Amino acid sequence: MSKKSCLKKSIFLFVVFFAVFVVNAQVSVSPGDKFYEEVQAWQLRGVVEMPLPQLRPYPLSVIRKVLSAVIENDSGNALESDVEIASEEYERIFGKKLHVFSRLGADGKISAVDENENSGGDDHTERAKNIRSEIGVRGDADLFKLVSLGYSLSLYGETKESFSEYAPLFVNKDVDSIYDASSIGPFNTYSNLNTNAQVGTDWLYSTVGISRIGFGDFLGDGLALNDGGYHSTNLVFNVTRDKWSFCTVLESIGATDNFGENLSDNKFLAFHSVRFDISKKFSLSYYENILFGPGFDLTYMFPAPFIAVQTIGGAASNLQMGLLFDYRPILGLLWSTDLFIDDFAVNEIVKLDFDAKYRFAFQSGLIYYPTESAVKKLSMNYTCVMPYVYSHWEYVPNNEGEVSGKSFNYQNYTNNALPIGSTLYPNSDAVKFNATFNPLKNLTLDLSTTFARHANSAEDFDESDAAEYVLSEKGQYATNGTAFMQQMFSGDGSGKHVNQAWEKLGFMTSDHKMYVCQAGLSAQYDFPKTKAGQFSLKLGYTFEYVRNANLNTNVYTGGTIDWQQNDDGTYSVANSSEKYATWEEFKSSSEVQNVVKEQLQDWIDQLYDEVNHYVSVSVKYQY
Repeated sequence: MSKKSCLKKSIFLFVVFFAVFVVNAQVSVSPGDKFYEEVQAWQLRGVVEMPLPQLRPYPLSVIRKVLSAVIENDSGNALESDVEIASEEYERIFGKKLHVFSRLGADGKISAVDENENSGGDDHTERAKNIRSEIGVRGDADLFKLVSLGYSLSLYGETKESFSEYAPLFVNKDVDSIYDASSIGPFNTYSNLNTNAQVGTDWLYSTVGISRIGFGDFLGDGLALNDGGYHSTNLVFNVTRDKWSFCTVLESIGATDNFGENLSDNKFLAFHSVRFDISKKFSLSYYENILFGPGFDLTYMFPAPFIAVQTIGGAASNLQMGLLFDYRPILGLLWSTDLFIDDFAVNEIVKLDFDAKYRFAFQSGLIYYPTESAVKKLSMNYTCVMPYVYSHWEYVPNNEGEVSGKSFNYQNYTNNALPIGSTLYPNSDAVKFNATFNPLKNLTLDLSTTFARHANSAEDFDESDAAEYVLSEKGQYATNGTAFMQQMFSGDGSGKHVNQAWEKLGFMTSDHKMYVCQAGLSAQYDFPKTKAGQFSLKLGYTFEYVRNANLNTNVYTGGTIDWQQNDDGTYSVANSSEKYATWEEFKSSSEVQNVVKEQLQDWIDQLYDEVNHYVSVSVKYQY
């Protein structure tokens, strides 16, 4: 048999094997599992009265107690359908300790691109497609009386390397596999591993392992710890009582350079939260999180305020804090408000100066689970992220105040270059709506809409700041409006601030904004379960219109002007007889400002509009 025939046969067997088994994510290692939406519904409708941990995923001890409470109808509020769902979930989670699983799906994207007439490009259509598959083992198991284990170990493959080529904006990838691909036929393959060892009871426990971590009421859409973020090696400690609860997590995450490229270790995130259940209808949580590295600081594991702990070491870490308000006016309805504070100009707010450095994210909305209705869930929220939230400067370890595009950033709010919190960029806001329907027992329909705005703060630089970027070295700074755009310039250690970032709010003040309108519909039908297992069919479609796409590209680029500082201390452009006595005079010169204006116009000209159609399909089998 020829090598070519062997390759074709291997590819065929690979695809067939991947199409055999499909199961859901493992409950105790995946905060995105469907169980967490079910338990949220039960709690808001009064079916589950026990207080729940603040961090997801839960250990098996909590999962078992929740499901048992519903099955036994401890509250007296459980419907027959609740008991049936809880019983099925109990069997799914605890019925087997070992499962072999796989999935096979396909994604397609068609884009109609309307080029900017100033760029000289022609309108055209682009297409992208992806085939994805996964195979592995997973399970939840009790090892000893107070010890349990959850695991999901798999090999994931896809034909497209870049997730952004076939996925809508503001969507996280659902697997933790993005680096070190191997090739098997047409597939780029990765390991996708998550495990958690859990020790303790349902109210006092600790977990250690590698998994995603979620915090907040809007599942998959949190400001501090998003369920859909990239996984981390983590250590969790939790106490849950009737009137209060406390949780803490220490994560080891991936650092990248100041352009979101390359990868390094020794970046850490610590988070803790204390919640007070003031009444049955109202609760308040105060949380803090801090990013630090490359050195490990043991003090961030202590249950002490990070705002005090960081000052012991010179306040060299990146600290955020937040308040989460929950109000439940009626059964089934939650009004949730989350305020995430990165930096705040206290003196200015006292003076009622609202155009100052206020770096915060805000999210508020409603979540409603009706009783005995074909509508399973309704959710709507407004989210805004101020400029430079999630970004942070990072000087090289020698503490000389230098910034380089190739130096690693241990303090911006990313893990492996992916957002830890909201998927929105800095200087953005969005209104989101989601509805889930169950018109038939085995049929689930999901409808979602999003309207979002985003502005690249670099467009709003004043002439002086813009000149600093143009005169910088090539590849030194990012000016793309993402979490990798810093608030300070390279300097002598004293720290020279970007005026627009340090003196103003700058929210949506740029002339050009990206507008995103999305509408999506997915349908999943689970065929009746038999002794041989269960088939599921899922179809999805998303429409997306983007005005001013490509906005998150660099506005200003360094290394384009050949200039020098002369022996007499003056500045000049190479091969020019004009000399400037000071740096500020040089920056304001026509020779520099003409390049500033040219780069800004080039950036404006490369913006374009596009209409995207996304289609996905998957066939599943679960045993």
